[in-house]
Amino acid sequence: MATLPAFSPDLPRTGRRSIPRQRGLSLIELMISIAIGLILLAGVTALIVQQSSARTELDKASRQIENGRYATQVLREAIEHAGYYGEFSSLPAAPAAMPDACATSIANLDAGMPLHLQGFDSPATVPAPLSTCLANANHVPGTDVLVVRRADTGTTPAASAVANQVYLQTTQAAQIPPVTQTGYVIGTTATSPSVFTMLQKDGATLADLRKYHVEIYFVSPCSSPSGAGTPATCTSTDDNGRPIPTLKRLELINGAAGPAFNLLPLVEGIENLQFDYGLDTDGDGSPDSYTTGTHSAGSTAMAAADWANVMAVRINILARSNDPTPGYNDTKSYTLSGPGTLDGVAAAVSPAPTYRHHVFSEVVRAINASGRREQ
Repeated sequence: MATLPAFSPDLPRTGRRSIPRQRGLSLIELMISIAIGLILLAGVTALIVQQSSARTELDKASRQIENGRYATQVLREAIEHAGYYGEFSSLPAAPAAMPDACATSIANLDAGMPLHLQGFDSPATVPAPLSTCLANANHVPGTDVLVVRRADTGTTPAASAVANQVYLQTTQAAQIPPVTQTGYVIGTTATSPSVFTMLQKDGATLADLRKYHVEIYFVSPCSSPSGAGTPATCTSTDDNGRPIPTLKRLELINGAAGPAFNLLPLVEGIENLQFDYGLDTDGDGSPDSYTTGTHSAGSTAMAAADWANVMAVRINILARSNDPTPGYNDTKSYTLSGPGTLDGVAAAVSPAPTYRHHVFSEVVRAINASGRREQ
């Protein structure tokens, strides 16, 4: 029997072909690969940039809507609380002359009580005497200013009153003007130097006090002012060189030397603010007509008696994004005045063109003033 020869790796294998191995890339293949990679990279980059830009614009729109709604809420709550004076419900007659919204004297604050709301219609420059507490540089020309007067909804025990704070002390039967506490402890005897001597129904306990509020709402050209003055005035270099129009409030506080106004920024991105006032002409507590705050087609300002008849306010807000949108141009015009407005028409507003805008409008009832007339 024949034996097979031993296997040797050096012997050729019949019926098999030798496959050559690739040892590199040619220049053409390398260039094609790079070109394909660059195309894919460019596509991915464009997609990321597009998504990032869309997300940025979505964030701008969300913040813009949030700011507009919050500004509306702030103004709504202020108007609804206007004219709240605790237990006191029978207001004195409206003064013959318009009270000074900036004055902090007790006589002036008392005279302004019947005017729960007072407005300034689209002033190009801040009118006197409002200019004593609101500088032209801190007010956007052509935007409305609203003054709200009320008492605090919370009470302060007479013994806890602080210095230089304006309070209102009331009972269900009588009222005294808001007065300034001078830093001494309120006593409970007739020999106390306090003017807060009104008693509760038991005839022995001092009536609680309520802080007296005067709030002035307006649109300022910037959010964080750096100019001269107290409060500081806005300049073109504020907010990193791109001033942001902001809804602000001047509010009456206890200053170091007496009652004073403090400036408080509220909502950024509020570019324009206009109010329509609902006047009650028949005494039933409901508005019968709306006005922008002037009579005779805008030529005559409303008198003090007219402001005492304001039972509702239509808020018109033009909110904008805080940052511009590259390549965007807003060519629209916005009329910030509601239907049915008489005695003056708000002019169309041309906004900053590179920013996106949205209008917010809401009618708010002055609950306290109108409620007293419905009784």
